[in-house]
Amino acid sequence: MTLDEVQAAFLAAGFCGIEADQGVVYARIAPQAPEFRAELCADGGEGQAWRLVLPWNVRPPQAAIAAWNALMGAARMEILAGEACLVMPFPDRGVLIRWAALAAEAEVHFIRWRRERRPAEGM
Repeated sequence: MTLDEVQAAFLAAGFCGIEADQGVVYARIAPQAPEFRAELCADGGEGQAWRLVLPWNVRPPQAAIAAWNALMGAARMEILAGEACLVMPFPDRGVLIRWAALAAEAEVHFIRWRRERRPAEGM
């Protein structure tokens, strides 16, 4: 997929706030939702493939990450640059309905994990 095709897929899926910058496409599943991105990454072979990434500034418990990953298949919870991220391959626009549902579910977990850290972090 090209950068233009990624943007067109996001638009067709009803996402908003779509913009591209330096080869990365940013969007939101809804106006009030957090921003996610589509970026190119190594595909495990010799090429590159797109992936969807929803970052959140929280460090969930390792057990919570393992539980999510055991249930969600290709939609993985990872720690990237020190924060939790929902990460999922983006081979074509067919995954965007599932992505939107998973992103909304992940957001609920991210908020809960952040609130659980309040006693330790004073938030």
